[in-house]
Amino acid sequence: MRDRDLGQAVAVLSRRGHVVEDLMLRDMARRIEYLTAETERGRLAIQEVMQHSYSDDIDHVSAQWTRVRVVDGVPLSFIQIDPDKRMEFPGGDVRYAFIMNVATREDRGREGHFHGIMEHAFSSLRVARIPVVVTHGRCRLYRPFGFEVFTYHSGIFATPELLERKLGPQVPARGREMLDIMEHKALHKDLLLVTDVKVETLEQCRSALLAAAALARERGKGRILFEHPAAPSYGSRYPIYASPETPLTALARACGAGVRLQGADPEGGSIPDADWIKVLDAGALVRKALRGRTGFRPALPRGAVCFDTDAGAVTIESLGDSVAVSDKVALRAAVVKWPSSALAQLVTGYQGAEVLAIFHGTVMATETLALLAALFPPCWRFSRNESWTFAS
Repeated sequence: MRDRDLGQAVAVLSRRGHVVEDLMLRDMARRIEYLTAETERGRLAIQEVMQHSYSDDIDHVSAQWTRVRVVDGVPLSFIQIDPDKRMEFPGGDVRYAFIMNVATREDRGREGHFHGIMEHAFSSLRVARIPVVVTHGRCRLYRPFGFEVFTYHSGIFATPELLERKLGPQVPARGREMLDIMEHKALHKDLLLVTDVKVETLEQCRSALLAAAALARERGKGRILFEHPAAPSYGSRYPIYASPETPLTALARACGAGVRLQGADPEGGSIPDADWIKVLDAGALVRKALRGRTGFRPALPRGAVCFDTDAGAVTIESLGDSVAVSDKVALRAAVVKWPSSALAQLVTGYQGAEVLAIFHGTVMATETLALLAALFPPCWRFSRNESWTFAS
C-alpha cells in the first residue's frame, strides 16, 4: 500500500468513528513472521529481544509457546505462554493458558508490536481449543484486550505482641510445620509473609498463630501477613472457596488482628497489578464449566438464555434436571448482549448475574436471573495483593 493510500485509509476509517492504528495498516506492507523457540532461528530472535527488554529463561515453558514477532527481519517482541493450566469449577477443572511474560524492545515501543504478539497468541490459543487465557499485570496493558479481574485479595494482619497477648507466649512444638513462609528480597523489610496455613481445628489455628509470632520475633519482623485463604502464585491452579471465613480467620479476628477482604480491581484502589482473565471461546468456556453437573437438586428454573459476546454466542437451556449448551442462538432464548469479560466474571463466580445486569444496563427476567444464580453461584478465588507484600 502506498503512503498516500495509507493516509487516505486512516482518514476514512477515522471519520467513521473506528479506532484505527496507523501501524495496523502499515502491517499490510511489512514482512511479519512469528517464530517459536523450537528452531535455532527462533531462539536467537527471542534472545535478541530479551537483550533489549528484559531477560528470562526460555526453557521453563514449552518451546512451541515461546514466540517472537519479527518484522522485516528484526525481532521486536516476544511472549511466553504456559498452555496447560487448570482452573477449578464445581463440575471439574477447566483448562486455561497463562501468559507468563510478554515484552517489546525498549527502543521500539509504541509501534504496535505488543498488540501484534498478543493477537497472534490469542489466535493460536483458539486454534489449540483453549477457551480461556489468564495473565498478571497492569490494568492499562490488559484491560484494552478485553481482560477482566476475577479474584479477591484476602489477608490477616497481626503483630507478634497482639497474638501473644491473647494466646499466651508458649509456642507449640509442631506449630511451624503448619506454615508456609515466603522469602523474597522485595518484601517489606518488617513483614513476615505466611502464604499458607495448614489447619483445620481451632487448637491447630492457635498453634499456627503462635508459631508465626515466634518466627517473626526470631527474624526481627514487626508485622505478620497471613495470605488467607491462600492466594496461588501467578499462573497456578485457582481453587474456589465457598466462603473466605475460616476457623483461622475467626480466631485471629478474636485476637484483634485486622482482616481485609477486597476485590482485586486495580481501578478501585491503589493496587496497580491484578490477575486477569479473557474469554477466547464463550461456548467452550460455558460448556466446560458446566460439564459434569447433572441431577440438579432442587430442580433448575426452566428456560433459555443466550449470551451474544465478542467471543461468540452461547445458549444455555435448562430442562429442570439438566442443562444443554449450544453455540447457536436459540429462538426461544432471551438474548443478552454482554462483553465476554462480563461472561468471564459470571462463570468464574466473581460477580452474580444480577449485579452484572446492573453494570451493563441489562433487563433480565426473574426466571433468567434465578437460573444463572443456580448455575454460576458466587464463589471466592484469591490472588496476591502486591502492595501488601512488596516494597515499592
